[in-house]
Amino acid sequence: MADGPRRLGAALAGGAALALFTAYSSLVPAVHPLRLDIVVSMALALPLLAVLLCGLAPLRTLGHRLLLIALVALAAALLLTYVGWLPGANVAKAVFAASVGLWLAAQIDSLAIFVVVAVLAALVDTFSVLTAAGPTNTLLNKAPQVVGYFTVAMTWFGYSYRDAYSAIGTSDLLFFSLYLGAALQFRLRVRLTVVAMTASFLLTVVLALWSRALPALPLLSAAFLLANADLLWRRWGERLPR
Repeated sequence: MADGPRRLGAALAGGAALALFTAYSSLVPAVHPLRLDIVVSMALALPLLAVLLCGLAPLRTLGHRLLLIALVALAAALLLTYVGWLPGANVAKAVFAASVGLWLAAQIDSLAIFVVVAVLAALVDTFSVLTAAGPTNTLLNKAPQVVGYFTVAMTWFGYSYRDAYSAIGTSDLLFFSLYLGAALQFRLRVRLTVVAMTASFLLTVVLALWSRALPALPLLSAAFLLANADLLWRRWGERLPR
């Protein structure tokens, strides 16, 4: 990718901006009412997260070496979460998710498989979060202190990350990068896909404000599929040359 250095520079800037936002969101006056504050905060923070994830896309050329980056990022994420420094943990989790997601995308050579994965991921995530027997639901109800190791903390204006935040699952970021990798590999609508997926995260957060914790993958998967629906229909079964 010819503009790889520029994209990686954008990832660095996005990661730094996200870390600064997480660290100092409490210094920005809160918007009232609280629900509006959350929506406005997420509308700013989520694009920073998307810039970080998209900027890491050139790393997909590293092949299996991406797994080494993922291991280092995972170790950093666990350590930083353990010591309670969420600004750094957020970035490390995003790098881990992007590395694994891009690596997985490179292992799939059929566009049809991506479509099937998107549908299955939405169904499994819905079961996991919304049913009593689901793993995510069980963690939220019985071991909420553990959830922080699996999520990215998106803070709100007027609040410290130690006080309140919205949580985006690291697995959700992994699928964001997986679908981004698919869009790049199969020459789909990359920009529209990224915008739609970022908006899907925001919509999930908004809907959760009036209900309960909601799974992010149903809307994320729908965003990927709908942004490229006509291309997917015409090119169903297309495979990458090996």
